[in-house]
Amino acid sequence: MGSDYLRYPHIHGNRVAFVAENDVWVASLDGGRAWRISALQLPARNPRFSPDGSTIAWTVVQGGAPEVVAADVEGGNFRRLTFWGHQSTRVKGFTSEGDVLATSAFRQEDSRLSWAYRVPLDGTASSVVPLGPVDTVVDGPALGDEKPVVIGSVLTREPAWWKRYRGGTAGKLWMDSDGRGDFVRFLPELDGNLSDPMWIAGRVAFLSDHEGHGNLYSADRSGGDLRRHTDHDQFYVRHASTDGTRIAFESAGELWYLPTLDADAIRLSVTLGSASTTRRPQPLAVERHLAAAVPTSDGSASIVEAHGTLHWLTHKDGPSRVVEATPGVRARLGRPIDRSRVAYIADVDGEEALYVRDVFAPADGEAAADQSEPTGRSEHAGSQHVGPEHAGPGRNGAELNGSESDGDGVQVLPAPVSALSLSDGPHRPYDDGASGGASDEASDTAPGGGDAGSRARLEQPDDGAAGPEAALVDAQSALPRSSLQRFTFEGRFRASAVAVSPDGSRIAVPSETGSLELLTVATGESRRVVSTEHGVIEAVTFSHDSAWLAWAEPMAQEGARSRIRLASASAPDEIIDVTDGRFRDWSPTFSRDGKYLAFLSDRSFDPVYDTHRFDLSFPASTKPHLVALAAGTPSPFGPRAALTGGDTDRNGGRGSSGAPGARGAAGSAGSEGRDGEEPPATVVVDPDLIMARTIAVPVAQGTYDDLRAVDGALLWTAGDIGGVTGEGRASSSDGEPARRLERFDLERRKVEVLAADIDAYEVSRDGATAVHMSSGKVTAIPTDGATDTDSPKRVEVGLQRIRVSLDPVRVWRQAFEEAWRLQRDFYWTEDMAGVDWHGVRERYLPLVDRLGSHDDLVDVLWELHGELGTSHAYVAPALVGEAGGHQGFLGAEFAPARDGWAVTRIFEAESSDPLAASPLSAPGVAVRAGDVIEAIDGVPVPARFGPSVLLTGAAGVAVELTVRPGDGKERRRVAVVPLRSEERLRYQNWVAANRAIVQRASDGRFGYLHIPDMVANGWGQLHRDLDRETTRDALVIDVRRNRGGHTSQLVAELIGRRVTAWSMPRGETPGTYPAHAPRGPVVVLTDEFAGSDGDIITQVVKLRGIGPVIGTRTWGGVIGIDGRFKLADGTGVNQPRYGFHVTGGVGWSIENYGVDPDIEVPFPPHAYAAGEDPQLEHGVGILREMLAEIPTDVPPLKQGYPSRKPGSLPPRPQDLRD
Repeated sequence: MGSDYLRYPHIHGNRVAFVAENDVWVASLDGGRAWRISALQLPARNPRFSPDGSTIAWTVVQGGAPEVVAADVEGGNFRRLTFWGHQSTRVKGFTSEGDVLATSAFRQEDSRLSWAYRVPLDGTASSVVPLGPVDTVVDGPALGDEKPVVIGSVLTREPAWWKRYRGGTAGKLWMDSDGRGDFVRFLPELDGNLSDPMWIAGRVAFLSDHEGHGNLYSADRSGGDLRRHTDHDQFYVRHASTDGTRIAFESAGELWYLPTLDADAIRLSVTLGSASTTRRPQPLAVERHLAAAVPTSDGSASIVEAHGTLHWLTHKDGPSRVVEATPGVRARLGRPIDRSRVAYIADVDGEEALYVRDVFAPADGEAAADQSEPTGRSEHAGSQHVGPEHAGPGRNGAELNGSESDGDGVQVLPAPVSALSLSDGPHRPYDDGASGGASDEASDTAPGGGDAGSRARLEQPDDGAAGPEAALVDAQSALPRSSLQRFTFEGRFRASAVAVSPDGSRIAVPSETGSLELLTVATGESRRVVSTEHGVIEAVTFSHDSAWLAWAEPMAQEGARSRIRLASASAPDEIIDVTDGRFRDWSPTFSRDGKYLAFLSDRSFDPVYDTHRFDLSFPASTKPHLVALAAGTPSPFGPRAALTGGDTDRNGGRGSSGAPGARGAAGSAGSEGRDGEEPPATVVVDPDLIMARTIAVPVAQGTYDDLRAVDGALLWTAGDIGGVTGEGRASSSDGEPARRLERFDLERRKVEVLAADIDAYEVSRDGATAVHMSSGKVTAIPTDGATDTDSPKRVEVGLQRIRVSLDPVRVWRQAFEEAWRLQRDFYWTEDMAGVDWHGVRERYLPLVDRLGSHDDLVDVLWELHGELGTSHAYVAPALVGEAGGHQGFLGAEFAPARDGWAVTRIFEAESSDPLAASPLSAPGVAVRAGDVIEAIDGVPVPARFGPSVLLTGAAGVAVELTVRPGDGKERRRVAVVPLRSEERLRYQNWVAANRAIVQRASDGRFGYLHIPDMVANGWGQLHRDLDRETTRDALVIDVRRNRGGHTSQLVAELIGRRVTAWSMPRGETPGTYPAHAPRGPVVVLTDEFAGSDGDIITQVVKLRGIGPVIGTRTWGGVIGIDGRFKLADGTGVNQPRYGFHVTGGVGWSIENYGVDPDIEVPFPPHAYAAGEDPQLEHGVGILREMLAEIPTDVPPLKQGYPSRKPGSLPPRPQDLRD
């Protein structure tokens, strides 16, 4: 079947325009075949007919951001109308004069606060609609001299994406009933999320969910006679638009229209009139989607993970071989077991399970020459073969269709769930008449529930395409009948790691829910070693003799503390605590000689003084440590007694022969290693007093991670200590500080760098090879020392040898299923707060097969998450854009002038913020207001369009400006580097303007501080002027527009300080104790855009009595997230995981409501139009009143202190001589 997920309708005459498959289409209102208006294949939004119906304007991604474009309805004349370079840009309609009405925050200090602009169709300069932040503006029918206007307030997200939202930014309608500029709330009594206002038949129509479901309503212009016009209770009515007499909308990807307000809605039956390109199989771009590379035991190859597929790829040459690439299946955490088998996690049947596959099993009918019998249930090798589509729910050991189960949670699936890539050998697709083929024996239920029909649809080639592309994709799940084992675990399960014992007999699988499972491959027996409620177990490792298992187990939320634990692989119930959980201990690894267990620990308490405030911190408190496992094992860094003759230590190793940590002698006599390798040293563990045998590795404290032991050395990653925001880097264009792969030689006690810039690395089982990833590339290097970049020992692995195709439709289905499962398993309360989550899946699943683009998938995932009615249920796809750079900005405003465009304003730089400086103010440039930009890179600035059209793709790139000075001096040429965004520059100017308002209104007595968020950026902004502003008599603290984060507890402690003493030096200004304590009364400003941690700081201010809160009710979203999970293509999907309960009688009430201010002061549209800030003005007025009653703390006079002058020396007592 083809795609028919249709969005953003608008009607004119007998035509409807809409978006499908990342393009704009037009069809007849009578239905039938649509024709394509655009062919850009980039996310498009909001097509709107011009008033005469000849033109369509819409937004589409251009150069990394949506821009306003237009084209003729009859075809051709495509033109780009804006060069705003901002993600917020949206088309909203047309003005009566024929200009496009668009909204964008490209000229604002906050990217959420979109203003409306009139954009002429000829591309000439746009003009602002001066009504402040809006989602839309609609003019009503004139009644005499009265010209009513309705404004829809800015929405933080679509109503369908947070259903039943009631917080501070819930959509509001404002009406100016006569067009004179004074706005009042329209229908303020409706407790819902109102959006998409429209004038129709003298009434105001709009969308609202005040009755619990998103539907279409209307009211007369006075707000009376409220009517509901639709009755959708399964999916929200969305994206409503009108031509003045009729209304079009979408729901669940279907188009509807309402002929009149008195009629029933009619669903449009539209088909797309061209072959879909977005649903065709696409080659996998491995470098773009590279997720992991894990070397095999001898380091000659790696298991490469990319976009949910796994591949066995030799390092130097040869073809790749697919481990798993079944369409519609995500595989991850691939780990080699031996020279032919791989263990991995996959969701073949809609739930995750552990699989073991022999990658080099012979093809059907081929001899198994030179192939060792894999460990496991080989007696099932002759069983019936079935494809992955036969696998039913099969969870927790349930039997799969056509497979056998041994009752211990293991199923042997001779059927392939692997894939055939183009570089595999001459394998033929699976076709066995005895089994009836895949389509004949589909299971009764789809993976994880659902109907068989939906699963069957998923497995069929798209649009009936039975050509080579579809055949290739299907062949990827039709490999030879190799033995494949499947292991399941009890309860909800998502693996956080996979660790394979060196002998391949056991696999340890920790889960995201805090359990650690230990599986015996041969029998399928699984034992739960431990389970914790404190978080996720991630780091698990086996000793090199496969006898011991070690892991890091969290002891407090968010990994604040963790302990290293140890257990025998054969008797895992007997757990040994290697550390006690007082500190954060992690990344355990056994030394190659079996004598030590190494780990990383944050137990260095050598603080660093802060340079901006009186504070101490521990920015790099990590050090590697060793634990001597046997009581008689000495420290490798301490003195040793000489051994005589044949003396050996308890581990069987020569006491001082070889480097410490090098592989020792064999364990028991006569033992042999696998494949002729030297047998591993036997590990001996003495549990008594094991914690006392902890040894610090002699290196400086630092930011170490990812510890691994190799022969005679330890490997780890390390990086320089740097800031979080990046403002402290040498240049604002510098990237994140690189992590280094370092090697510490245990004998020489020296550190050397093996790789200078890596993202992650893994070590082969023999310890000789490290494979690291960096910027989508994979490199194999030896671990015995540093190598030159041109050394033959350093191998750049050719990822281009991995060639496999992805079927978008089945990829989208898997992504949907995984996103649904993640919410099911990790939403903060198991009962899903009363939402029937399984029922939600059944409702939404049929939509997935109708999708026409990844953008459609993102839309469905957003609406799926919206069913939770909870904050922070985000979907974050990678930004999509065409080739080329980002729009450049000059940090200034312009107006047309003779032979160019004149600079009307240059935004003043903030010297402490490298992102807040206009290129025109750079040294040597010295452009001033009044100067004219005549040309850019020698091209004259178009008189109609301005300089922005010549700055396309210029962000971060040097350009030449030809400048004619306004004072008549000779024109000159200067080089500048345009900004990618002016937001920070405009923000710093907004803060400075607010501070100036406060100081003018208080004669310099009041201070002003703005906190834009509760992460590192906001913490830095708070401290920019903290010292100066807290010395004033009173203080305005502004948390409006606060984006949230996690630092509210730090901010609350700082702004809640009270002066309790004074430091009184001679010749210097007295200082407060504690430092930076406000000296007088405080007021706090908040608004509907203060959310998450912005909600919390507002509530804490009220609870602690820091000062009165002034403004409007906050956003109302406090259920926290950790951003832990991504889908196979890198799309981020957040699960609200951390419920938030506040003391003082507040309870759970902040979520989906917000925090009420003590003094409510709205910010109506006409205040923006007048350039006023009623909230700031009111705050200053309240401070004046408070200051009259609460005097400012001032230092005492230097009087009244005790005199230290000694008294007169009294006479000695009279000598008694007689």
